[in-house]
Amino acid sequence: MPDLNKIAGESAKSETGKISEPIAKFSYDNTPEETDGAMKSFQKRFMKRRVSIQLIAYILLSAAIIVGIVFNPTAVPLYFAIAFCLFGLYYNATDQRRTRKRVIKALEDMNPEEYCCTVYPDKIELETVIKPKQNEVDLKIDEDADEEIISPLKTVFIFGEDLLNFIENEESLLLVFNRRQIYCFPKRCLTKEEEDTVRDFLIEKLEA
Repeated sequence: MPDLNKIAGESAKSETGKISEPIAKFSYDNTPEETDGAMKSFQKRFMKRRVSIQLIAYILLSAAIIVGIVFNPTAVPLYFAIAFCLFGLYYNATDQRRTRKRVIKALEDMNPEEYCCTVYPDKIELETVIKPKQNEVDLKIDEDADEEIISPLKTVFIFGEDLLNFIENEESLLLVFNRRQIYCFPKRCLTKEEEDTVRDFLIEKLEA
Protein backbone atom coordinates (compact mmCIF):
# COMPACT_ATOMS: atom_id res chain seq x y z
CA MET A 1 0.00 0.00 0.00
CA PRO A 2 1.48 3.41 -0.87
CA ASP A 3 2.74 5.76 1.85
CA LEU A 4 0.10 8.51 1.80
CA ASN A 5 2.19 10.82 3.96
CA LYS A 6 5.11 10.51 1.57
CA ILE A 7 2.87 11.18 -1.43
CA ALA A 8 1.37 14.24 0.28
CA GLY A 9 4.85 15.50 1.13
CA GLU A 10 6.03 15.07 -2.46
CA SER A 11 2.90 16.84 -3.69
CA ALA A 12 3.48 19.77 -1.35
CA LYS A 13 7.10 19.94 -2.44
CA SER A 14 6.14 20.03 -6.09
CA GLU A 15 3.68 22.87 -5.41
CA THR A 16 6.21 25.05 -3.64
CA GLY A 17 9.02 24.06 -5.97
CA LYS A 18 11.57 23.50 -3.22
CA ILE A 19 12.02 22.91 0.50
CA SER A 20 13.15 25.90 2.59
CA GLU A 21 16.90 26.12 2.89
CA PRO A 22 18.27 26.40 6.45
CA ILE A 23 19.50 29.80 7.55
CA ALA A 24 22.05 28.24 9.91
CA LYS A 25 23.04 24.79 11.12
CA PHE A 26 25.48 23.98 13.90
CA SER A 27 26.33 21.36 16.52
CA TYR A 28 27.01 22.14 20.16
CA ASP A 29 27.19 20.91 23.73
CA ASN A 30 26.82 22.70 27.08
CA THR A 31 29.30 23.02 29.93
CA PRO A 32 28.10 23.39 33.55
CA GLU A 33 29.29 27.01 33.51
CA GLU A 34 27.25 27.77 30.37
CA THR A 35 24.19 26.08 31.87
CA ASP A 36 24.55 28.11 35.05
CA GLY A 37 24.92 31.32 33.04
CA ALA A 38 21.86 30.45 30.96
CA MET A 39 19.77 29.88 34.08
CA LYS A 40 20.97 33.16 35.59
CA SER A 41 19.89 35.02 32.45
CA PHE A 42 16.53 33.23 32.48
CA GLN A 43 15.94 34.04 36.15
CA LYS A 44 16.88 37.68 35.63
CA ARG A 45 14.52 38.00 32.66
CA PHE A 46 11.47 36.11 33.91
CA MET A 47 11.71 35.75 37.70
CA LYS A 48 13.37 38.94 38.96
CA ARG A 49 10.09 40.84 39.45
CA ARG A 50 8.40 38.06 41.42
CA VAL A 51 11.45 37.52 43.65
CA SER A 52 11.80 41.26 44.24
CA ILE A 53 8.14 41.53 45.33
CA GLN A 54 8.56 38.63 47.75
CA LEU A 55 11.74 40.12 49.24
CA ILE A 56 10.12 43.54 49.66
CA ALA A 57 7.10 41.92 51.35
CA TYR A 58 9.33 40.08 53.84
CA ILE A 59 11.35 43.24 54.54
CA LEU A 60 8.24 45.33 55.19
CA LEU A 61 6.73 42.63 57.38
CA SER A 62 9.97 42.29 59.33
CA ALA A 63 10.10 46.07 59.85
CA ALA A 64 6.52 46.06 61.15
CA ILE A 65 7.28 43.22 63.55
CA ILE A 66 10.41 44.98 64.84
CA VAL A 67 8.34 48.08 65.54
CA GLY A 68 5.90 45.87 67.43
CA ILE A 69 8.72 44.39 69.49
CA VAL A 70 10.02 47.87 70.33
CA PHE A 71 6.62 48.92 71.69
CA ASN A 72 5.85 45.54 73.28
CA PRO A 73 9.09 43.68 74.05
CA THR A 74 7.34 41.05 76.16
CA ALA A 75 5.18 39.75 73.29
CA VAL A 76 6.79 36.35 72.66
CA PRO A 77 4.86 35.56 69.42
CA LEU A 78 6.50 38.56 67.77
CA TYR A 79 9.93 36.96 68.22
CA PHE A 80 8.73 33.81 66.47
CA ALA A 81 7.25 35.98 63.72
CA ILE A 82 10.51 37.88 63.16
CA ALA A 83 12.43 34.59 63.05
CA PHE A 84 10.00 33.29 60.42
CA CYS A 85 10.36 36.47 58.35
CA LEU A 86 14.16 36.39 58.50
CA PHE A 87 14.16 32.75 57.41
CA GLY A 88 11.79 33.57 54.54
CA LEU A 89 13.97 36.50 53.54
CA TYR A 90 17.09 34.31 53.45
CA TYR A 91 15.30 31.45 51.65
CA ASN A 92 13.96 33.68 48.89
CA ALA A 93 17.25 35.53 48.48
CA THR A 94 19.16 32.26 47.95
CA ASP A 95 16.49 30.12 46.26
CA GLN A 96 17.59 30.82 42.68
CA ARG A 97 21.19 29.87 43.42
CA ARG A 98 20.08 26.61 45.08
CA THR A 99 17.86 25.83 42.10
CA ARG A 100 20.78 26.27 39.69
CA LYS A 101 22.98 24.00 41.80
CA ARG A 102 20.31 21.28 41.89
CA VAL A 103 19.81 21.39 38.12
CA ILE A 104 23.54 21.28 37.36
CA LYS A 105 24.03 18.38 39.80
CA ALA A 106 21.19 16.48 38.12
CA LEU A 107 22.68 17.13 34.67
CA GLU A 108 26.11 15.92 35.80
CA ASP A 109 24.54 12.64 36.91
CA MET A 110 22.86 12.15 33.51
CA ASN A 111 24.41 10.78 30.35
CA PRO A 112 26.23 13.44 28.28
CA GLU A 113 24.28 14.99 25.43
CA GLU A 114 25.22 16.60 22.14
CA TYR A 115 22.90 18.75 20.05
CA CYS A 116 22.37 19.87 16.49
CA CYS A 117 20.36 23.02 15.74
CA THR A 118 18.95 23.84 12.31
CA VAL A 119 17.34 27.25 11.86
CA TYR A 120 14.80 27.60 9.03
CA PRO A 121 12.82 30.71 8.04
CA ASP A 122 9.68 29.33 9.73
CA LYS A 123 10.95 26.93 12.39
CA ILE A 124 13.86 25.65 14.48
CA GLU A 125 14.75 21.96 14.64
CA LEU A 126 16.79 20.62 17.56
CA GLU A 127 18.24 17.13 17.63
CA THR A 128 19.54 15.66 20.88
CA VAL A 129 21.98 12.76 20.88
CA ILE A 130 22.36 11.01 24.25
CA LYS A 131 25.67 9.23 24.69
CA PRO A 132 26.72 6.67 27.29
CA LYS A 133 28.87 7.77 30.21
CA GLN A 134 32.56 7.01 30.01
CA ASN A 135 32.36 4.15 32.50
CA GLU A 136 29.46 2.63 30.55
CA VAL A 137 31.55 2.73 27.37
CA ASP A 138 34.46 1.04 29.15
CA LEU A 139 32.20 -1.77 30.38
CA LYS A 140 30.80 -2.52 26.92
CA ILE A 141 32.13 -5.74 25.47
CA ASP A 142 31.13 -4.83 21.96
CA GLU A 143 32.84 -1.55 21.00
CA ASP A 144 30.59 -0.94 17.99
CA ALA A 145 30.18 2.88 17.81
CA ASP A 146 26.70 2.58 16.28
CA GLU A 147 25.50 0.85 19.42
CA GLU A 148 27.06 3.40 21.74
CA ILE A 149 24.91 6.32 20.55
CA ILE A 150 21.15 6.43 20.93
CA SER A 151 19.10 7.66 17.98
CA PRO A 152 18.62 11.46 17.98
CA LEU A 153 15.55 12.96 19.63
CA LYS A 154 14.06 15.74 17.51
CA THR A 155 12.21 18.80 18.79
CA VAL A 156 10.62 21.32 16.41
CA PHE A 157 9.58 24.88 17.28
CA ILE A 158 7.31 26.79 14.88
CA PHE A 159 7.55 30.58 14.78
CA GLY A 160 4.17 32.16 15.43
CA GLU A 161 2.76 29.02 17.05
CA ASP A 162 5.11 28.22 19.94
CA LEU A 163 5.77 30.72 22.74
CA LEU A 164 9.45 31.54 22.21
CA ASN A 165 11.75 34.21 23.62
CA PHE A 166 15.34 35.17 22.85
CA ILE A 167 18.00 36.12 25.43
CA GLU A 168 21.72 36.72 25.00
CA ASN A 169 24.48 36.69 27.60
CA GLU A 170 28.27 36.81 27.32
CA GLU A 171 28.66 33.09 26.67
CA SER A 172 25.56 32.05 24.74
CA LEU A 173 22.51 32.76 22.63
CA LEU A 174 19.45 31.46 24.48
CA LEU A 175 16.14 30.21 23.11
CA VAL A 176 13.41 30.06 25.75
CA PHE A 177 10.33 27.90 25.20
CA ASN A 178 7.09 28.68 27.06
CA ARG A 179 9.09 30.65 29.67
CA ARG A 180 10.11 27.34 31.23
CA GLN A 181 12.73 25.60 29.10
CA ILE A 182 16.08 27.06 28.04
CA TYR A 183 18.06 26.00 24.98
CA CYS A 184 21.62 27.27 25.25
CA PHE A 185 23.63 27.85 22.05
CA PRO A 186 27.24 28.51 23.19
CA LYS A 187 29.06 31.15 21.14
CA ARG A 188 32.22 29.02 21.27
CA CYS A 189 30.44 26.47 19.04
CA LEU A 190 29.52 29.03 16.37
CA THR A 191 31.62 30.98 13.94
CA LYS A 192 31.32 34.76 14.16
CA GLU A 193 29.22 34.72 10.98
CA GLU A 194 26.88 32.03 12.37
CA GLU A 195 26.58 33.88 15.67
CA ASP A 196 25.62 37.14 13.95
CA THR A 197 23.20 35.37 11.60
CA VAL A 198 21.40 33.48 14.38
CA ARG A 199 21.29 36.51 16.68
CA ASP A 200 19.89 38.86 14.04
CA PHE A 201 17.34 36.30 12.89
CA LEU A 202 16.07 35.50 16.40
CA ILE A 203 15.86 39.17 17.32
CA GLU A 204 13.82 39.82 14.19
CA LYS A 205 11.51 36.88 14.81
CA LEU A 206 11.11 36.99 18.59
CA GLU A 207 11.71 40.58 19.69
CA ALA A 208 9.86 42.45 16.94
